[in-house]
Amino acid sequence: MTNLLHNFVQVRGEDFTVNGEKIVFRGFGLGSWMNLEHFMIGLPGTDTMIKKAFAEVYGEERSAKFFDRFLLEYVDEKDFEFLKKIGVNHLRIPFNYKYFIDDQNPHEYKNDGFKYLDHIVALCEKYEIYAMLDLHSVPGGQNPDWHADTSSGLPLFWEYGALRDTVIGLWGHIAQYYKDQPWIAAYDIVNEPSMVTNAAAFNEFYEKVIAEIRKYDPHHIIFIEGNKFTTDFSMLDPIDDPQVAYEFHFYPFVDEPAVLTEEMDRARRKEIFADAFNQLLSIREKYKRPVWCGELGLVFNQEQIDFQMTIIEDMLELCEANDVSWALWTYKDAAVMGIVYPKIETPWRKLTEEIKLVWNQHEEQSKGEALVDYMAETYFKPISKDERYPLQFRMRTLMQVICVEQNLKPYLQKRSWEEIYELPSSFHWDQCDHWSELVDVVEKYTKA
Repeated sequence: MTNLLHNFVQVRGEDFTVNGEKIVFRGFGLGSWMNLEHFMIGLPGTDTMIKKAFAEVYGEERSAKFFDRFLLEYVDEKDFEFLKKIGVNHLRIPFNYKYFIDDQNPHEYKNDGFKYLDHIVALCEKYEIYAMLDLHSVPGGQNPDWHADTSSGLPLFWEYGALRDTVIGLWGHIAQYYKDQPWIAAYDIVNEPSMVTNAAAFNEFYEKVIAEIRKYDPHHIIFIEGNKFTTDFSMLDPIDDPQVAYEFHFYPFVDEPAVLTEEMDRARRKEIFADAFNQLLSIREKYKRPVWCGELGLVFNQEQIDFQMTIIEDMLELCEANDVSWALWTYKDAAVMGIVYPKIETPWRKLTEEIKLVWNQHEEQSKGEALVDYMAETYFKPISKDERYPLQFRMRTLMQVICVEQNLKPYLQKRSWEEIYELPSSFHWDQCDHWSELVDVVEKYTKA
């Protein structure tokens, strides 16, 4: 056991270490793989809505066969050869709780998820790339957005102890399975909590899930994420466990959209980035633990790619200058945020180009906000921006339901099963291209 422990990534003070040597993580998230994100794959709806649409059109058996192929085609050995070549040393691996838990029978684990996680972890071990297991969606939703796979637009996970207990048990199950796997660097307990109002429940959840993991696994690092999409840690009490670290996500343009305009002076943009980053970085001083920037990135387009690379470079420079590990979001998707993407002539890209004519994420958000304003002004009184913010998530969920019924399902119904079944092959490495400009930026740090 002593020799085994030496192979695990460990927390030492404010650093991550392996065999006593400091390590800085540089890599990617594997977004939209085991947790579909609508804008990244170009299909409207949440993970559950999308899969339900496939099942209703083609039947449960064929739908399961389709998504099995999707998961196995999405990333394979050639992807890892590329990742190793550009110097990546870790991957954040998001997954949906539904690969392990049936909502109708939550106390018996399905274990379907281990088939796919084992596939990736084996490749991580072969290519010596660490894995961070990231529970990206939980029962009821840990935040109100699509990527939490919530069907209500509400973060109900924080309202019901029974839902939290289900996830506490799940992490114990996962920890028991992976307790001796040193190429898994850490467990990322829950992605981007938000709209948490009960500090006691928030802290109790983390305390209980850590205790459950430690029943089986004393070694792996456990990442704690904060409120407000892991940008606010003010609710969280210090944790005694010596292998706990903290994770924030860095999307400064959410609050300052002007930084994405080429008209802004780069020096001014850097000041805005630095102010936002330093606020997040303060948690390292507060908790005296290492921190990880588990997500940063933006949506790319060919017309602005050189300018966009300066934004990525400026964000990564802050991580590097402050000795912060980082994972770009994301590795591969349908030509949105990924460094790798299917070529424009592939069937999946043709699908997304057709879907774009009737749906996109930005319109969904703006229309959701407009509909909330219309409802308030027509039937009640005008509401403030702060009042509108939580309500627009609920409105967008309704819009997703309608869009799946009126756009996605009709698209599927017009295509044969044989045609649809070939779609996942678009994500195979041989059918993909990549942003060479982003490779250059990444290699500046991974090969320094």
